[in-house]
Amino acid sequence: MELSETRIRFGDALELGECGLLPLIAERNSSLGRQKQESTRLVYEWKVRAGLNACQSLQEYQWYQEAVQSKTQDVEASVIALLMQSEEAQRLQSKLSRPFAGLNESSQAYAQRSQPIFRTLNHALTGASAPSSLAVTEFENALHQWSQTQHHGTLHQAITETLAWLTVANRIQNQAIKANRLCPMGTPTNKGQMIETFLTNYFRIHLQPKWSAVIRSLDGLEHQWKQLPLTLITNDALIDGLLELPSGTRHQLRMLLSTHIKQWQTILQDCDLAPRAETMNS
Repeated sequence: MELSETRIRFGDALELGECGLLPLIAERNSSLGRQKQESTRLVYEWKVRAGLNACQSLQEYQWYQEAVQSKTQDVEASVIALLMQSEEAQRLQSKLSRPFAGLNESSQAYAQRSQPIFRTLNHALTGASAPSSLAVTEFENALHQWSQTQHHGTLHQAITETLAWLTVANRIQNQAIKANRLCPMGTPTNKGQMIETFLTNYFRIHLQPKWSAVIRSLDGLEHQWKQLPLTLITNDALIDGLLELPSGTRHQLRMLLSTHIKQWQTILQDCDLAPRAETMNS
């Protein structure tokens, strides 16, 4: 997201002196003022917007109204940049030296460490007063701890691996259903008799928990970030950006998993075997 090119003229800026904004405006209007890391940029734009909001006596002026609107959008653009383009965002995508044993542990740590990040971003977006120096320091520390989870990269890899597996497995299932050689005329062959054992053992113990962890983790991440009041980007685009996934990937994952379960149910029915709910539910 690009920041606005809004400039406040010197004559107008003098009107903002009582709000303590002159140093910030001077910094913003300089080329150096535009070169900030994403978290610092967010705090900076937040302070400018909060300072403008405090100058209630200037509400009648057109330039003031435009500046408030522009700064409100700049705060949001800074939030999006922090989530998707910052050093923290890059570290969250790292797939090296994973800090947790599995996806469940990674999801739990991510959800916990995301809470102070979400609260701060929500305050910035909803027009809260400018943060104190202590609050800024705590925010920076929280960002560091959050990025150390590397959860976006962990979940990205889990999704792509699951997609690849399901694509192949669904094709094999479909071919088996069409060939009708596992249980011709409803009578299980030797391979057909092995299906129930496979599902109640390997499938239930090894595959189903992995897929459930992926879906739970994805659901949790989607639910968390859809709560942010963003207007410059859709929630789907934000989630895809956080996980670096092509548009439609998450929908494809859920559809492939649903198809996989349904095709197992079809195979079981063709073999006159009753599917077990705890086995076939994702």
